[in-house]
Amino acid sequence: MQRMVSDAEIKRKGLNLLFKELGEADAIRFLSQVSYEKRDYLKLQEELFKGMTVEDIYGKAQEYFKKKKTVRRH
Repeated sequence: MQRMVSDAEIKRKGLNLLFKELGEADAIRFLSQVSYEKRDYLKLQEELFKGMTVEDIYGKAQEYFKKKKTVRRH
């Protein structure tokens, strides 16, 4: 008789297979396409940018894109 596998174990095994087959980037892309989890994006935005001004956010975005541009050149 086969033992009952927990939901957590099934998720772990499935993610391991997915990452092994597709690689990290494609696995994450796949998961974002099939994820039906409801999210409160306004609440997420409030938490993510709490205490930051528009100028702070813009500055962080500029830093990110400068780093990304530099990494691509190497």
